[in-house]
Amino acid sequence: MIEQKIGFIGCGNMALAIIQGLIKQHTAADNISASSPSAEKLTKINQRMKIHVTTDNQEIAAVSEVLVLAVKPQILPQICQQLKTIDLSKTLIISIAAGITTDKIATLLEQPVSIIRAMPNTPATISAGATGLFANSKTTHQQKQTATLIFEAIGKANWVSQEDLIDVVTAIAGSSPAYVFLFIQAMVEQAIEQGLDETNAKELATQAVMGAAKLAQSKSDESLKSLQAAVTSPGGTTAAAIACFQQNNFSNIVKKAVSAAISRGKELGEQA
Repeated sequence: MIEQKIGFIGCGNMALAIIQGLIKQHTAADNISASSPSAEKLTKINQRMKIHVTTDNQEIAAVSEVLVLAVKPQILPQICQQLKTIDLSKTLIISIAAGITTDKIATLLEQPVSIIRAMPNTPATISAGATGLFANSKTTHQQKQTATLIFEAIGKANWVSQEDLIDVVTAIAGSSPAYVFLFIQAMVEQAIEQGLDETNAKELATQAVMGAAKLAQSKSDESLKSLQAAVTSPGGTTAAAIACFQQNNFSNIVKKAVSAAISRGKELGEQA
């Protein structure tokens, strides 16, 4: 439960997931406010969550002790332009805009501010998110604790010590649900080709992936290679599949995809 006033600029899926998570963790709806250019959307959110809503971003910023900038990177400079006349010296700014550094945000706001960059992912909508966090030098220990509580309301939260590592977090957590969906889809399609019906194929594949991830988390002292080896009997079906992956450079393909995501994150920050 968080007792500070928390404001959200932007009401996309991620902002709504965080708000829902906070309310489930008993943060009072009276302490949460949100803004969006869509009055119709805000009305629906107010009816569903009973939080304060407005189309005025400055109103949100003026009353919030924690201000979450839940907008796309391309929009963030415009939002900061609106907020720079407001004294944010005692406000914790949390940005979930990919690629834009804390220094860039402070420059856009034209004032020294406590800023945390956060990179959550879409499983946050079912309280199974993975969020990477980085804080600038002005952020206090108490503010970092507040941010941890906010993102633990939607899953797991991990801090990184260097800001450029947030781009890596974006690639392996923020974007990676799409990689996993692609992998599952390929398995399902092949299972259907081999005669399994789509419902069974999807249920079995998704359960297997979820179970493997949970097993890896529960055995955190074991390496992923040893967990793989435990499933891979010499000469067996798994060994045949792993050999095919290796022959087709599966690991290199994944590494290149992660590198591409990291590079794109840096580009987004430079373009803002």
